[in-house]
Amino acid sequence: MISRFLKVIPPILFLIIVQLHSLLALQNDSLQSLLKNKLSNNAFQKEAEVIEYLDITNKLYTKSPTDALFYVNALDKKLESEEILNGKAYVLSTKGSFYWLQGIYDSSLQAYFEALNLFEKEGNSEEIIKTLNNIGETYKKQKDYTQSARFIKMALSKMHEDDAPSRELILVNLGQLFMLKQNYDSANYYLNQILNKDSISTKSRGFTYLYKGIINRNEGQYDSAKYYFQQSLNNWDILKYRRGTIESKVEIAKIHFHQNNFTLANENLKEAERLALRINALDLLLNVYQSKIDILKIVGSKDSLVFYFDKFLGIKDSIYNSESRAEINKLSVQYNLVQKDKERYKLALEQSELSNKIEKRTQFIVLLIFVLILALVLILYLRNKSVQLKNAHLKLKQQKEEIEDKQKKISSKSLALAKVNKELHNLNNNLEQRVLDRTRKLNERNRQIAEFTFYNSHKLRAPVANVLGLINVMELTKDGKIDPILINHLKTSAMELDKVIFNLKNLLELDEEIDEQ
Repeated sequence: MISRFLKVIPPILFLIIVQLHSLLALQNDSLQSLLKNKLSNNAFQKEAEVIEYLDITNKLYTKSPTDALFYVNALDKKLESEEILNGKAYVLSTKGSFYWLQGIYDSSLQAYFEALNLFEKEGNSEEIIKTLNNIGETYKKQKDYTQSARFIKMALSKMHEDDAPSRELILVNLGQLFMLKQNYDSANYYLNQILNKDSISTKSRGFTYLYKGIINRNEGQYDSAKYYFQQSLNNWDILKYRRGTIESKVEIAKIHFHQNNFTLANENLKEAERLALRINALDLLLNVYQSKIDILKIVGSKDSLVFYFDKFLGIKDSIYNSESRAEINKLSVQYNLVQKDKERYKLALEQSELSNKIEKRTQFIVLLIFVLILALVLILYLRNKSVQLKNAHLKLKQQKEEIEDKQKKISSKSLALAKVNKELHNLNNNLEQRVLDRTRKLNERNRQIAEFTFYNSHKLRAPVANVLGLINVMELTKDGKIDPILINHLKTSAMELDKVIFNLKNLLELDEEIDEQ
């Protein structure tokens, strides 16, 4: 029964592992689908949208670092192409952290510096401090301790006193940096600042005591070093931080080695070896075996020395292989990123070609619409022109009719004028004859006037004078008798006067006839 049960267990475990793997794959696909959806549909105009997107990439990183880094880069390129600044600094900071975790420190530094520049423009002091510290830690990984110290100091100078946890962590990092540079005065300066605080975290206190112990041991102050190492062990026991315990045990063993107390040194190294094997801390185990070899070179058998030397080489080879695998993983990540970028570039190229086609079609449609509008405007213009021409034609027709009427009137007036001209011509032709006739008549009349004047002055005057003379004679007669001779003379003068009057009458009648002519 038990044997059957044991036969059933492996397949069940296999199924459970397969199901768990499937669930993780589904979750991974689900996160990627969510990121793709947000990348396609979100405008990312608000900083909160960017931070929400980056939170999802952080979840994806624990399952697929390459995909997480790809989606962060995709968002970075989208923000850059659309010239969006909201949240871009957080994108660069996250990208720097992902590169750092993959061991791609140059790319990490580039991303951190770009993020720092944007955070400084925004005046985001909290993120400026974090980014400066991250840059310092990255330089520490590259073993550029001078630059690391510079940026961690800059982060420290921008912090407030009330930000205790972050401040003490930066002080610890500075203490470690100056310790590695063997600048022990500066290291003690920063480490003492932590110990002088009223309340500090247990982990910060543990590292502070550890680094203080290493400094004192390197300066030959073994008692002080033992004290600090023991204090660090007490803090690691509280935290149950095994890596810290291993480091402190190895450092205590080194003190006993310098004091030629090889038994206590071996005891501490055995304890450190046991803990290192338990947590599989190969880098710390290498330090343990190196210290064991140093002791065995002085005291111990050749076999023991060979034994630990073989272990040391085995661990070193293992670490070398681990480092090689890490380098391969780093190259693999870079290769995957390149492949992702190629796929994205291909997709972008296809989208660009599609956009160009759409743009060309749009341009054609716009051109066609423009031509249609132009044709419509031309038709309307021609139609309007046709109406204007028609109206002008009608107006011209009316004007023509009016002109024809006026021409008829002018023609009739011209005929009348011609008739008048003819009459005038005739009159002009007869004018000379008429002038001669008139002159002749006037001369005749002048003659008659002269004759009349003559009659008036001579012929009419003589009878009248005779009559008057006779009357005067009659008045002079004294006896009042009238002489018959005078009567005859008076009668004769009266008859002459009558004759003259008759002639004058004929002369006047002739004058009237001349006037009538």
